Amino acid sequence: MKRCDFVDWMKAVGMFLIVFGHFFGDPFDQFTQPVYPKQLGVAMFVFIMGWGLGKVTTKRYQISYNRLFPMFFWGIVIALFISVISFFVINDISESNYAPFVFGINVIFNFFPANPTTWFIGTYFHIILLWAIILYRINVTPFILCLSLGIEIFIRGYFIYDHSTFIAYMTLPNWLTVFLLGMYMCQQKDQDSSKGFFVGIIAWVVFLFLWALVLNEINVTRRFPFKNIQVSSDLINAVYTSIAVSFVYISNTLFSIAVFSRVKAGRIVRFFSRNTIIVFIGHMPLYFVIEPIVNLVFASGWPKRLCIVLIMYIGLSWVSEILCKAIKVDEIKKWGWGKLIHWVPILGK
Repeated sequence: MKRCDFVDWMKAVGMFLIVFGHFFGDPFDQFTQPVYPKQLGVAMFVFIMGWGLGKVTTKRYQISYNRLFPMFFWGIVIALFISVISFFVINDISESNYAPFVFGINVIFNFFPANPTTWFIGTYFHIILLWAIILYRINVTPFILCLSLGIEIFIRGYFIYDHSTFIAYMTLPNWLTVFLLGMYMCQQKDQDSSKGFFVGIIAWVVFLFLWALVLNEINVTRRFPFKNIQVSSDLINAVYTSIAVSFVYISNTLFSIAVFSRVKAGRIVRFFSRNTIIVFIGHMPLYFVIEPIVNLVFASGWPKRLCIVLIMYIGLSWVSEILCKAIKVDEIKKWGWGKLIHWVPILGK
């Protein structure tokens, strides 16, 4: 199989945006309003999910299992580790961290789990489940993309209007069009080219600055996980905000594809790409551990933030590399699949 370098680039850069976005706010937030920069990293991951599943039509249960297993395995390991530490430190097992593993039930609650990044595991499960049941047999067309976009904007807008912004962010419709866009582009004919790389970067940068100029002229309140565009009634504001969210997700994802599909991914990029799961799930718990230590050197400001980002992106990637070599997750995954199809033979068909 041909290796697609842009996949590694989007995973590595997407993970960096998530880590960076958790600890650097202004002036960077203005370029992605009404979402935050870290959410573009999640959009890149969801696009890659769709692209990876775009042409798959057989063995969907096994492929779904293979996708879910490492996310669930490391997610549960880290959740257990947090529970042990929390029990001895604050006499609390942080039980909300386990909600994503119960059929992704966390997405119906208007708050994040104790480990904030754990929310994505529930959404990830729902995306894979929807693909395995329905989407695997669909040839994505521009019409389907437009239909998805309309559904996405409507449902997200409803939850924003209902002041359930965490639900609006975590539920599957918030990410549906980006996922289908990945499937759609996978199902098209490849057009590999190294030309236009610098043009793509310049265009992306110009777009970000123009978007900031436009949104900075509008009253956008600083809320989370979405900022809120304030121009009219609550209903109109929710609709405008939802439209803007989809626009930012899709446009920046397309720019990232235009750039990263024109440059090779070397060993360093692939290193960060293959270690994204543990970094994604573990970087926020690690922050609470290392932040007091970093305070001894940098009390505040950008040097402190940069130090934390480097530790959690580079340092935690090395920890992930060591853990993945020490713990043979693929072998455990294969053993589990063998047991599963023995109990439920239909899954092997």
